[in-house]
Amino acid sequence: MNSIAPQFIVKNVLESVQFYTKKLGFDINWMHKKDPKFAILEKDGATIMFRQLKKEGFVRPNREPFIESGWHTSAAEAWDAYIWVDQIDLLYQRFKDQDVSIIKPIQDTEYGNRDFEIEDPDGYILCFGKSVDN
Repeated sequence: MNSIAPQFIVKNVLESVQFYTKKLGFDINWMHKKDPKFAILEKDGATIMFRQLKKEGFVRPNREPFIESGWHTSAAEAWDAYIWVDQIDLLYQRFKDQDVSIIKPIQDTEYGNRDFEIEDPDGYILCFGKSVDN
C-alpha cells in the first residue's frame, strides 16, 4: 500500500474545498465541474475526498460516536484523520495566522509525537503531527 484517502461527507463541497484550499493550503486534484458534489484535494502527499449527498443530515464526525459512547467527553483525540507533517511548528503558526479553528494547541504528547488539532467547517477534526524522534 502506498497511501490512503479518507472521504468526508460534507454539507457543501464548494465550502469545504474553499476552506481546505484557502486556509489549509490544499490543491484541487479533481472536482466535478457541472455539479460539484465530489472533490479530491491534495497537499504534500495527503489526499482527502469530499462527498456531498443528495439528502442532508449525514455529516457525522468521529467526535459524535466518541462522545455518545462515553469514550471521551470532548472532541479531544476524536480525530477523523491524523496527518503526518515535517515542519509542525511552522504549519501550526500558519494555521493560527489563517484563523483556523485550533481545538488543541501544539504540544508534545505522551505517545511521542508533537501535534495539534483543528476543526473544519463540518466538524471534522484533523490532527497534524510529527514524531518527536524525527
